[in-house]
Amino acid sequence: MIKKIMCLFMIMLAFVPIVNADSDNYEISKVYINGISPSADQMVQVERGDSAQITVHLEGTGDTTDVKIKTWIGGYEFDTIEEYTETFDIENGVSYRKTLYLDIPEDLDVSSNEYTLHVEVYDSQERETEEYSLFFEAERHNILVKDIILSSSSVSEGDYLGVKVRLDNQGEMDEEDLRVTVSIPELGISNREYLDDLEVDEEADVSTVYLTIPEGVSEGVYEIKVEVEYNDGNTEVEDSNYLRINSDATVYDENAVVSFQTIKDLEVNEDSSFKVQVSNLGESSKTFYLTVSGMDADYTESVTVPAGSSSELYYTLSPEESGYQSVLVEVSSEDGVVEQKLFNTDVDEESNFWPLAVGGAFAVFVILLILTYLNRLR
Repeated sequence: MIKKIMCLFMIMLAFVPIVNADSDNYEISKVYINGISPSADQMVQVERGDSAQITVHLEGTGDTTDVKIKTWIGGYEFDTIEEYTETFDIENGVSYRKTLYLDIPEDLDVSSNEYTLHVEVYDSQERETEEYSLFFEAERHNILVKDIILSSSSVSEGDYLGVKVRLDNQGEMDEEDLRVTVSIPELGISNREYLDDLEVDEEADVSTVYLTIPEGVSEGVYEIKVEVEYNDGNTEVEDSNYLRINSDATVYDENAVVSFQTIKDLEVNEDSSFKVQVSNLGESSKTFYLTVSGMDADYTESVTVPAGSSSELYYTLSPEESGYQSVLVEVSSEDGVVEQKLFNTDVDEESNFWPLAVGGAFAVFVILLILTYLNRLR
């Protein structure tokens, strides 16, 4: 009988929740969030992308060791937003102030705005906890440089370098006329592209920006700087990547000649085809390779040309956006680069031919009906 009672008692204990009592050795006297000490029913505003300063004031009401403070915010899709202090000791009658910084992610969902900040002071035996309400909102204008993609991580003097920049609008406003400047300050070279618009919570790639590496540059690692200006030039964001420039010059195939058809008359969502003619001046047949970058393209990857003969390579461009864009076309062989050609061209908006044609036909039809009706009245 006694064994049965003991078993029942142990089972009941297993379902009793463990409660951490308040500490006898310390208590939280004050918490400041970005310099504000909130009341129980007050929310503190914090912006995405900020580093929120959390200052915790403690009063020592006893002696204890190995104490830590943890601040955290739940509800972030990809991780827990949290920060800890180093371990410290507490003595009776001594006041303590500890400051922590919570890095708020740029992509935190602020559709509901309100989050809970948890402040915990704890040791191996006891803990004190408090909670505060935070009001999160996005900055009015906030463009992020999401990625900087280089056509190559290392180049040589005289080469073209393609830089593609991906932007993310994490602000509260749609943005227009974004200017993206790519530069290598140490070499004094730069180029720019424009993005017409970028809506809230949308990402977009800027047309590839091309830089020509000057002759005679020293071998080494160089910073590539990206600057984005928007909001009528009143807001700017910067980011960077790094490129290695080699002292070895690019090897060229001198026994071939290339003729490029000029890229022009491009239109959004319209395929345009162009020809590249290759002449083999060598004494044996040779395979030539075509590469097209900077815009969506389908192309003949290679062609084998007999000695003393010519042949053609073809590519088709399919622009998805209007505006000024650059396309880099390169022909190479096993012996090296034959030629690179950078085309700068304006892409026109998609034509509205069919709506206009249908509208015109309808207008003619209406006029004919009116004329027929007037003839009958006679």
